[in-house]
Amino acid sequence: MAEILAETKFSSVIHNNEVSDEIVKWGNANGYPLQKAKLYNKLKAYVGFSPAGYMIKAEKLPPIPGGWQVTVEKYEAEERIIPLNVQPGTNEVNRFILKMMDEYVKEGLKMEMADNVYESYGAYLRDLKVIGHPLLINAFEDFIENMR
Repeated sequence: MAEILAETKFSSVIHNNEVSDEIVKWGNANGYPLQKAKLYNKLKAYVGFSPAGYMIKAEKLPPIPGGWQVTVEKYEAEERIIPLNVQPGTNEVNRFILKMMDEYVKEGLKMEMADNVYESYGAYLRDLKVIGHPLLINAFEDFIENMR
């Protein structure tokens, strides 16, 4: 069971397309800053992750009373090394991957790219250290795999 740091409820007048913005606004106003929140089907909730080790989750309540149950839960951050392909000679990472890295940082991951380049099975790689919630890391890792 996750440790709950705070709880609140959002009104039923907040619709699905607005709840992500409300999570960010509420978190920033109440000492749990976030940059972005979105729907995570695996959690059946709208969620914003913080690299500081907490997530804010809004789950839809039944029609009566309606609204959203919002909890701030602590999580144990995971660390993973993900090799990224680079262009031989320039050692540059694909621009689309760099853009997606920025998006995942907004979603709550910390990322540090190694300076050194190495060769593995004919591919030139740079290691990227990723720290955050396992769900986010898995999504980012799937994206990278699909780009290979």
